[in-house]
Amino acid sequence: MTQPIIHTDGRAIVLDLSSGATLCGEEIAGRDVADLSALIDGTKSNAGTQFAFGRYAEPRELYSSDNFSSDQSAETRTIHMGIDVFCVAGTPVYAPLDATVEHVANNDGELDYGPLIVLRHKDAGGDYYTLYGHLGVDVLDRMAAGQSVAAGEQIATIGSPPTNGNWPPHLHFQLIKDLLDLGKDFPGVALKSQQEYWLALSPSPAAFFPEIDAPLLEYG
Repeated sequence: MTQPIIHTDGRAIVLDLSSGATLCGEEIAGRDVADLSALIDGTKSNAGTQFAFGRYAEPRELYSSDNFSSDQSAETRTIHMGIDVFCVAGTPVYAPLDATVEHVANNDGELDYGPLIVLRHKDAGGDYYTLYGHLGVDVLDRMAAGQSVAAGEQIATIGSPPTNGNWPPHLHFQLIKDLLDLGKDFPGVALKSQQEYWLALSPSPAAFFPEIDAPLLEYG
């Protein structure tokens, strides 16, 4: 059984961040980090909770930096490959399973992961990985590659803009079958034209968040 990654208050909600979506009656596309944070916080407050989830496999228009552009075409990466947990900066993040730290890095480009960890886990099928993005900078001193981590151990905190990649405070959590030697640069967002391939490598991690019904955490 997995341990909670973030201890929510039992009243967490699921946000619609898909293309064309609105929060608090306002369109989310084109918002800067302060405006988007305010809309997310307002939505959480209206629901009486401090926690909100973002969905897996959701098509989004939030990815505006050059990091999300394709070198081969005019297509932009839009398909979210993980699950988000929006909450207050500084909220503790815990390892759901026993693990070994595979990567600790600071991807500090605009709208990148910011500080991140990749953990390696083992089961009967071999190695697999979990990725934690948009963390507090303290993780860079807390964790090191090769370090053993126990299930339920605190590994990080939620970061804040601009050092978390300049996003509203949240965790990007992603399950990965094979890192493809991409390490800390394994993508968290895929091209729509390639989504079948990438979502097979990063299947839904909804089972790690049993407090929310799995279908609510998956787009479609």
